[in-house]
Amino acid sequence: AVAAPVAEELPDTVETWLLAPYPAPQFSLADAAGKTRTLAEFRGRTVLLGLWSAEPANFEADANVIVKHGARWKRMGLQVIVAFIGGDELAAPRRAEDPYIVLRTDDDFAAIYNIVYRQLFDRHRDLTLPTSFLIDAKGDMVKVYQGAIGPSGIDPAHVEHDFQNIPQTDAERLARALPFANANHALEFGRNYLSSGALFFQRGYLEGASVAFQRALQDDPASAEALYGIGSVYLDQNKNAEARAAFERAVKLEPGYPDTLPDAWNNLGVIATREGRMEDSIQCFERALESNPHHRLALDNLGNAYRLEKRWDEARKILERALAVDAEDAEANYSLGMVFAQNGENDKAYEYLQRALAARPDYPEALNNLGVLYIVTQRRDEAVASFEQCIRVVPGFDQAYLNLARVYALEGARDKARGVLEELLKRHPGHEQAKQMLEQLQK
Repeated sequence: AVAAPVAEELPDTVETWLLAPYPAPQFSLADAAGKTRTLAEFRGRTVLLGLWSAEPANFEADANVIVKHGARWKRMGLQVIVAFIGGDELAAPRRAEDPYIVLRTDDDFAAIYNIVYRQLFDRHRDLTLPTSFLIDAKGDMVKVYQGAIGPSGIDPAHVEHDFQNIPQTDAERLARALPFANANHALEFGRNYLSSGALFFQRGYLEGASVAFQRALQDDPASAEALYGIGSVYLDQNKNAEARAAFERAVKLEPGYPDTLPDAWNNLGVIATREGRMEDSIQCFERALESNPHHRLALDNLGNAYRLEKRWDEARKILERALAVDAEDAEANYSLGMVFAQNGENDKAYEYLQRALAARPDYPEALNNLGVLYIVTQRRDEAVASFEQCIRVVPGFDQAYLNLARVYALEGARDKARGVLEELLKRHPGHEQAKQMLEQLQK
């Protein structure tokens, strides 16, 4: 018989130097007095950042230790910052003489530090509380203390010795981090900053992603993937010039992954489209497809570019190629539907717009333009239903309100039209078209 796996028992208290320091994520959080504090303001000083549970039963012993030692540590150059995770109120002591800064955290702070913690060690475990990070004057995490600092946990004397003796070289870090003596200081240890950057980027934490990708580029200046990541962050921040520069550098390098080159060319096309340089965008999308003929986003984007240029036959061919790659591609179905609609092929337009909605029921442009198509073909009730559905599932999309209001206004139902526009203005108070339409209805 096979023995049942035994759950690994982990020690409550662990302290370890990092073979490769990791940049501590920046934050901007309110302290107990309501003052905004940032990690950047402590650059040039050593910081002990403690992540503690906000449950009263858990923090008192830690707080007492910090009160006892913190004033001396501060005079010696160590700033203690305590960030409480969980709970609505700060349960920490608020004594004026407390020698540490107490921060009110949010969900993003906890999520970001959990991502970092999972990347620090091979086993990728989630962060547990309390955990403290020793951060050097450059802003890098250099040691992790898992567990409480106190008589039953991490010895405060260790912390005091550590911040006075932070290793400065790879050899020193290796000697401190390994649990055994090692005369060979040629061992190299690196971090997968690309993986960290991708995790931050996927979760929408662009600052953390940028820091990780920049570190990856420092480690390997010829990394097309690092430049692609940096460009992707800039693209999400609508910094087109910076994004373009990063992607242009990326496409000149030898990629480590097959999708890097077509992805970079595709994003260069997206930037060109944003800037109204349609011929350039078409060329970029074509370059992406030279690298990967089945690149779905490049096929979609090239089809849209041809459609915007009214190159109908080319648009149709490319979008049909996209659907051959993925028949349920909502964007390709929508765009092909619009090609048919703009050429008066209404039956096919209906077919592909409905396919787009089958793949993505909350696709606002498809719902709205299906409603417009119903109006064009004198199917008033279906048009109203489509506009109402769009408002229901994507209430922030303005065009459906405007089109529904026009339907009511043309029918003489001014009160209904007014109600739709007022609802739009509740969501977008400065919406100029809605204001103008309301003024016209009042004449």
